[in-house]
Amino acid sequence: MTNRSLPRRARGRSAARTLAATAAALAVTGLSALPAQSAPPVPAAHADDTVNIVDTGATAETRSLFSYLDDVRGDGILFGHQHTTSFGLTTGPTDGTTSDVKNVTGDFPAVFGWDTLIIEGKERPGVAENTRDQNIAVMADYIAKADALGGINTVSAHVENFVTGGSFYDTSGDTLRAVLPGGSHHADLVAYLDDIAELADQSRDADGNLIPIIFRPWHENAGSWFWWGAAFGSPGEYQELYRFTVEYLRDVKGVSNFLYAWGPGGGFGGNRDVYLRTYPGDQFVDVLGLDTYDNTASDAFLTGLVADLRMIAEIADEKGKISAFTEFGVTGGVGTSGSSPAQWFTKVLAAIKADPVASRNAYMETWANFDAGQHFVPVPGDALLEDFQAYAADPFTLFASEVSGAFDRAVDAAPAEPVVHIASPADAARVATSPSTVRVRVTNASATAASVQIAKGGTVVDTLDLTYDGSLWWSAPWSPTAAQLDNSTYTVSATATLAGGGTLDATNQVVLGPKPTFAPGVVDDFEGYGDDTALRAEYVTYGANTISLETGSVGSGAKALRLDYDFATQTYTGLGKQIGGDWSDFNELAIWVDPDGSNNKMVLQLNAGGVAYEAYPSLAGDEPQLVTIPFVDWRPAPWDTAHADRRISDADLKALTSFNIYVNSVDGGAASGSIVVDDIAALPGVEPPPLFSDVPKGHPYETEILWLHAQGLDDGYPDGTFKPTKVVKRGDAARLLFAYEKASFTPPAKPSFLDVKKSNAAYTAVEWLVAEGLVDDGLLFLPNAPLDRSSTAELLWRLAGSPEPEGTEAFRDVPTWHPYRTAITWATEVGVIDPASPYTFGVLKPVQRQEVARYLYRFDALPSPLQPVVLSDFTDGAQGWGPLDNGPGSATASGGALAIEAAAPDGGWFSFTPSAADWTGRTSLALDVVSTTGFDTKAAIQLGSSWQWCETAQVGWVSGPRTGDDPLVVDLTTLTAECGALLSDVKRVNLYFNAGTHVIDDVELR
Repeated sequence: MTNRSLPRRARGRSAARTLAATAAALAVTGLSALPAQSAPPVPAAHADDTVNIVDTGATAETRSLFSYLDDVRGDGILFGHQHTTSFGLTTGPTDGTTSDVKNVTGDFPAVFGWDTLIIEGKERPGVAENTRDQNIAVMADYIAKADALGGINTVSAHVENFVTGGSFYDTSGDTLRAVLPGGSHHADLVAYLDDIAELADQSRDADGNLIPIIFRPWHENAGSWFWWGAAFGSPGEYQELYRFTVEYLRDVKGVSNFLYAWGPGGGFGGNRDVYLRTYPGDQFVDVLGLDTYDNTASDAFLTGLVADLRMIAEIADEKGKISAFTEFGVTGGVGTSGSSPAQWFTKVLAAIKADPVASRNAYMETWANFDAGQHFVPVPGDALLEDFQAYAADPFTLFASEVSGAFDRAVDAAPAEPVVHIASPADAARVATSPSTVRVRVTNASATAASVQIAKGGTVVDTLDLTYDGSLWWSAPWSPTAAQLDNSTYTVSATATLAGGGTLDATNQVVLGPKPTFAPGVVDDFEGYGDDTALRAEYVTYGANTISLETGSVGSGAKALRLDYDFATQTYTGLGKQIGGDWSDFNELAIWVDPDGSNNKMVLQLNAGGVAYEAYPSLAGDEPQLVTIPFVDWRPAPWDTAHADRRISDADLKALTSFNIYVNSVDGGAASGSIVVDDIAALPGVEPPPLFSDVPKGHPYETEILWLHAQGLDDGYPDGTFKPTKVVKRGDAARLLFAYEKASFTPPAKPSFLDVKKSNAAYTAVEWLVAEGLVDDGLLFLPNAPLDRSSTAELLWRLAGSPEPEGTEAFRDVPTWHPYRTAITWATEVGVIDPASPYTFGVLKPVQRQEVARYLYRFDALPSPLQPVVLSDFTDGAQGWGPLDNGPGSATASGGALAIEAAAPDGGWFSFTPSAADWTGRTSLALDVVSTTGFDTKAAIQLGSSWQWCETAQVGWVSGPRTGDDPLVVDLTTLTAECGALLSDVKRVNLYFNAGTHVIDDVELR
């Protein structure tokens, strides 16, 4: 497909927002608008009539956009918002023309962000049931609508894992290497890019002209949360992934309306070497980006942010590129799942404006308003709304109505410089087997021949003449010998002979041979690496540092790893590698360390079971030593407060993902240094003594007893025992439940029981049981009597809220008149207490300490009782209800009720975004029907990250009011099991109404 268009019609846009009219409109909806502001400066025409862009054949509008973005830098900063017209909390059903940003500021964002997840049907306006072609068409339609609203479009790419079929967060499968040219899943990548090319071609305005798009693939590579991240390939391999993407779209598919953005992430401390580590090259990048989130707006954060923005602006100036704040926002958003740091938006803006270089970034885009829990632009009810409106009112921030002449400039593309690069094997890649293939790409020049020399240590060992495939590659097979596959580095040098005379040259360093293999538990002994390049192919570095093989100071063998670092522009740095295997039979980790006497903080980090566990060997001296740290002494990283009390378990040691070493700067520590490490391995060590001497490893109640201790509920006895079989007294059981509930309670002055005086250690706990209705008051409590199984069932049943059991258990020792029969039925039904036998419960059998630990452990794992949640009460308007996709009909709120007019002849679906997104454990949706002309409804709910449509059964014909104790109930248990498993992530709810008038009141989740 060739993607070239006719010149696009000129168009102008208002330089100032028409906020007065907007304010009047917003007043009707209860949303606040910004104060009017003066028109911002309009960027002057580009001083030069040429631009240096990746695609010299780009459309006139795309060239103009580059010129505009370059000129706006320093005069203002364009505000952008991801999915601004396809997701919203104040918009009602979205159709590509409504936006939370518009509703709270009076204007649309200047930059409209989209993502390729739309093509997969995993984000709106894509639909999971659509074909990819259908989703491409609807995405192109939304891009055209954004263009018509005055916006600039950008598309990011969260690409599925082609190897595993998982999401972009699935980092297994060695996917980065698998999709490179020659890789096992390269064809999948090509098919994916074909869809993107089709999107580019379908993105046209009303006159049929191609709409310019800033395309931002493979972002945030400096981190390792995506499968294309730093830990999963060398910088050279990532560069070739990015280069292939550009060359395939531009040169094979003929895409001509893309500017190409590259952004490795954030948090670089202004260090350009770290920022540019995976830079694909000037010939492949138009926009240099930075992605940074924060939830503090602290001076430290703002200082680092400004340093990074200043850095990318300087690099852009030097290279003739655009720089932009490609992602920013409050970490986790500003909704109920995020936070609201005071004046966050205005503080960030003020810091940027105060620096004359950092302010030279073309745009700053925040993420999407997915739902009430996670959204990044504040809406009414959010603490940061006024601050965001002040940010938007600042003359330095530019919105859609202030974009003028972005696509109308008459500028040419400067001729592109010829370039050659070796696509495979990529720089610092590993050639593990023979034969292989060498691929060389020549761009912006006509080559008549190409060849490759392979050398080791300056000695040429092979020469290959390459053949052109007529599309992208000059290539030839390469068959390294078995002797060459020795984990050492070879130089691959390519030379292309040009038709007009002269040559182009490129050189890659590659490692030949399979990765070193290690015995179980061994992280590394460093003996298998032929040189530094081989070592660096295995390890990812974090921040600015240099790793190399050390042969002078070693633990055992002949080689170790040396880490050289400094803190000139950073506060920590380190390295890491992927690991796997089962370490559950090991009890400690050993590492040989030659410290540098810096007094800085050394951090060992083991990622296991989804938790980052850490230990901290000393760097105080300079004497080499073998450090051994038992796993019982490792603790979750200080920043992981959610797992602060977690300890490494055997299950964790069976789920290993990576091992990292960091050096953190500390006050009084050296500004730079070097450490050497060797012989990193998990060892059997000594099995740690049990926490309680009478609860050895493998004890049938070990898990439950250790849980009880970890909860701070039972420290055992002074002699180090737990006494598992000791019978529990009733008073002790009261104290245990009181502590378990973390209750705060002031007991009454008068005791409820004659045998539990105020001086009794269990007095407060027993009186709390009475106050909570967990026991009935009477003459005697019998605090020193044994706790029996039936009383335990009654206590836990009442603590659970006295739920009605589903069935009726028949035990010989539990007659129908037994006062605790319901509790016993419930306790055995949910699995909290096992019956003594298939026929008896063991009503009067005393409960041992190990048993009460198990019962409470199981009770704790039960789902908490769920209280009804009102999703809509219509006291302040329609609360987002409206016809699906702005179809026929209306939904109007008045007097705390909603009047729905469903159009004839067939009625229609009415949609809303629920205020509670987690419906786990919910069984029904209840509606008060005040009046109706008659309808038979069902719910169609969009669930999960893929926005899967799921429908309930119909409820039956409703011909009159259904309120109070008899509301209309939509049964959520009629969803399929697959859909029910997704109820933790409800995106949107649609209810069907037959033609007519229907008035509803409270909508409640039960």
